[in-house]
Amino acid sequence: MLSSANRFSCIRRHPLHGLLRKSVSAAVRLMTGIMAVATVCAAEPNSAGWTPPDSLDALPATSGLPPLLTTAAGRPVASGAEWNERRRELQAMMQYYVYGHLPGRPDRVEGRLESQRTLPQVGGTEERLTLHIAAPRPLSMRIAVYRPSGTQRRPVIIREEHALGHLEEVPAILKRGYMHVEFAREDLDPDEANIVGPAQQAYPEHDWATLAVWAWGAMRVVDYLETRSDVDPDRMALVGHSRGGKMALLAAAMDERIRLVAPNGSGCGGAGSFRVQQKGAETLELITRPERFGYWFHPRLRWFSGRENRLPVDQHFLKALVAPRAVLCTEARGDVWANPEGSQVTSRAAQEVFDLLGVPDHNALHLRDGQHDLTPVDWKAILDFADWVFHDRRPEHPERFFQHRRASAAPVRPPDRATD
Repeated sequence: MLSSANRFSCIRRHPLHGLLRKSVSAAVRLMTGIMAVATVCAAEPNSAGWTPPDSLDALPATSGLPPLLTTAAGRPVASGAEWNERRRELQAMMQYYVYGHLPGRPDRVEGRLESQRTLPQVGGTEERLTLHIAAPRPLSMRIAVYRPSGTQRRPVIIREEHALGHLEEVPAILKRGYMHVEFAREDLDPDEANIVGPAQQAYPEHDWATLAVWAWGAMRVVDYLETRSDVDPDRMALVGHSRGGKMALLAAAMDERIRLVAPNGSGCGGAGSFRVQQKGAETLELITRPERFGYWFHPRLRWFSGRENRLPVDQHFLKALVAPRAVLCTEARGDVWANPEGSQVTSRAAQEVFDLLGVPDHNALHLRDGQHDLTPVDWKAILDFADWVFHDRRPEHPERFFQHRRASAAPVRPPDRATD
C-alpha cells in the first residue's frame, strides 16, 4: 500500500475536497469519493499489470528521459505485440502520475438538435446540438457541427472550445472537404480551481483532474460522431490549442479511434518535456501551483516539483501512445513559455516507437516563427498533414513536418533540481 503520507496527499487534494463548503449532503458525497479515491491510489496491480510504487520517496533519480521500449519488468520491447503490452503500462502510468484515472465509455451518448442554419460565409451549414451522456449522473455537453453541402461520409476535424462559434478557421476546413466539430469542454468541468465539475460529480470514485475530464469529453464527441451517417469514423482528427492541446494529446493517447491529433503550443503537461526546459519555459513547479493550474493535474504530480528526474514518465510517453496513428505537434519558435525545444526533444524520443511500428512519418512536428496562438499558418500545416494521413496526398515540402529530426534542433538544459 502507499505510505500514509502519500495516500493522504492523494486524498486531501482531490477535486472533491471542494464540496465540503457546499452542503451536508455534498459532504456525504465527498466522503464516498474519498474512500473510492483511496482505493484507486492503492498500490495494487491494474489491468495493465503495472503496480504503483509503495512510496514516491522510493523512486530513484534517473538521467535522461525514461525508456519507452523497456517494460516495467525490464523486458525489451521489440514487436508490435510487445508494444501493445507496454502501451497499457504507459497509459496506466500517465494516469497515475499526471492526469488521474478516466472512467470508461458510458452506455450511451445521444445528440439532440437544437438549431440549424446555413452559413454562406463559411461555405456550409451549422448545427447546434446537445449531447446527452448516460453517466451515473446524466451529463450534457454542447457541440457545434459545421459541414459542407452533400450527404457523403466525410473526415472530421474536432476541436475543443471555451465557447462555441469560433468561425475563423471553418471556411478553410470545409473547403478541404472536412466536417468540423467544436465542443464546449467546460460543460463537463469549469476551468476553475476548487470547483467540482458535473463530470467529477457523476464519477466520484475516479481521481481525474480537469485535463482528464476534458479529454474524456472529446471521446464522448467521438462516440456521437460514430452514430452519424455523414461521418467517416476511420478519419477523425482532434485539434487543441494551449491547454486544449494538452487535453487533445491525452485524449488521443487513450482513445485509438482518434486517428490524428494536432496539439498546438501545448507546452508543459502537453507536448513539452517536464525534464527538458529551454530558458523561460513554464515548468512543472509553476504550472502545478495551487493558485495557478494545479487542478488540471492529479495532485501527485506536484510532488515531483524540483524532483523531475525522479518522475517515472515524461511527455514522449504520451506521443508514443498515439502510434501507429498520427501526431502533429505545431509549435512557434517565439512561444518560449510553451517550451518548443522541449517538444522537439519528446518528438525525437518518441520516434523509436513509430519506427518500430513501421510508420516513421506519423510522428510530425511543425515549427513557425511567432508567438502563442493558433494561426492560419498552423491550420494550413494541420490540414496539409491531415490530407496526407487521410487521403495520401503528399504535401509540398514534406520535410517541414519533421524539423525535430534535424541534428542541430533544440539545444536544451534540464530544469534546476531540488535535492532531497
